Amino acid sequence: MLLYLSILQTVLLLLIAAGTAYLVYRSALGARGTRRSLYSRRSDVYRDIVRILTLLSQKGDLRKEELLDFRSRTQDAALLFDAEIAAYIDEIYTRGVKLMSTNEALKAPTLGVGDERDQITVENAKHLIWLADQLSRVKKKFQNYPDVR
Repeated sequence: MLLYLSILQTVLLLLIAAGTAYLVYRSALGARGTRRSLYSRRSDVYRDIVRILTLLSQKGDLRKEELLDFRSRTQDAALLFDAEIAAYIDEIYTRGVKLMSTNEALKAPTLGVGDERDQITVENAKHLIWLADQLSRVKKKFQNYPDVR
């Protein structure tokens, strides 16, 4: 009887060790998958930034749908990157909205020649130049994330 109890304890101990090893193995696989997923999500955000800036440089304007798509695709940036990158993405969006609204204001038939038009034109140019410059600066902004590009 004592022999059977000793064998049972040994078998149970082996089962516990095997179960623990299996859980450690699964955990390691999950962690590797999470890293890959984080890399993938970060890369997607980076590509979305480059895409919106490229669209802007090609057309000189952004449509509302393009900006909303950009916003929805980059909304997780604060979870994926540091606060500086998240603020940078917010600034791209904000300046894109301002550029869109000043472009619309300049197209309005009621806006005549004068000081108001000049002010809107200056503001429009300021946002357009800033956004156009970002295409050459985006790599430097993401230099702390070498896995993203």
